[in-house]
Amino acid sequence: MADYKSNIPRLPARTSELMANAHPSRRAFLLATAAATAGATLGAWVPRSRAAGTIGGEVEMMAWEGYTMQNEAADFIAKNNIDLRPAIMGNQDDVTSKLVGDNPVRLDMVEYSNGYGAQYDELKIMQPLDLSKIPNYNAESMFPPFYEADMWRWDDETWSIPWVWGLDTLIYNPDTVPFEIKSYKDLLRPELTGRVAMLDNPLTTFPQIAKVAGYGDKYPLLTADEMADCFEKLKPYRDQTKVYATSNGDVVSLFTSGEIDACFCVWNGVTVSTTEQNVRTIAADPIEGGAVWADSWFIPHTAENLDTVHALINEALSPEVQAGMCTATASNTVSPLALPLMSDDAKQYFDYANFKDEFAKLKIYGLPPLTSDEHATYADWIQAWADFRAGF
Repeated sequence: MADYKSNIPRLPARTSELMANAHPSRRAFLLATAAATAGATLGAWVPRSRAAGTIGGEVEMMAWEGYTMQNEAADFIAKNNIDLRPAIMGNQDDVTSKLVGDNPVRLDMVEYSNGYGAQYDELKIMQPLDLSKIPNYNAESMFPPFYEADMWRWDDETWSIPWVWGLDTLIYNPDTVPFEIKSYKDLLRPELTGRVAMLDNPLTTFPQIAKVAGYGDKYPLLTADEMADCFEKLKPYRDQTKVYATSNGDVVSLFTSGEIDACFCVWNGVTVSTTEQNVRTIAADPIEGGAVWADSWFIPHTAENLDTVHALINEALSPEVQAGMCTATASNTVSPLALPLMSDDAKQYFDYANFKDEFAKLKIYGLPPLTSDEHATYADWIQAWADFRAGF
């Protein structure tokens, strides 16, 4: 696998996520590209048995590009004779489409971004983890926000294990913006008219929309009227926006080509990519706050090689793999034990020395519910976002 930095300006594909039915033309494109990588290796699932307690053999994995651990856990994979068969997802719907329905495909180990656990629980495509087989998942080896939190644990079971995370926030070019950005309201200044991008990514953008509108504490459980108010209050920002970027890599290109001076909300790893192309960008610390994305591993209902998957999840939490992943993907570690193995460059994305105080300013957001009689649903948000982008 090519090193992450060799692919600049393309960032790991987890950040180009768009959900099903949000924009049919883009969904068709993403599913077409996913077929080349995922569909070729995944067949219809036929249940098979495997001897309990054995590690090795085939593991059908689905993960974001750059997050398959083939390099970082190479020794462990070879030592245990694991035939790791990763399929790369272009968006989170690739996972859903493979696992939902009457003809699911075999997947043993799958990655998902925060927020989708509740949806996957409702769709009944997850199975609980056996924590006795994941000894690296313990209070001493994990930063507190990522250990036994409600985002990954409910009904007295742990359903997934977070293993990498990062920050989404406002990014701007200090060499072209003649003032320090301290609030989202600064994006409305006349100097930035037509110089702003918004990322076309619900998981990244929706929480920030709610914050800007004054509903950050309630998101994702807003009423339909509250959701409508969010988009009404966002209209001045739409007037400042030049383009809706399709991915984090697209944002990098827009900055480096000089087409934009700021992005409403995007992964802070973008700053590294632009700097390597001699364009300086910085992550703002707006008074409205940023948001956390966190990717986790889960075992779907079609999994067969359970012991090996538990062993791989355990290895994903090892200090060595954690340090390697953070270096390769510009992500943050969930384990304090990885910090001594990480370079200063790999630790630049978060103030680990003041972890408790700094993380207290952040929040890991979920997604609106799939169904609800009380709150705006995910489909409601997607439709409102599409209408907003179309100028309605």
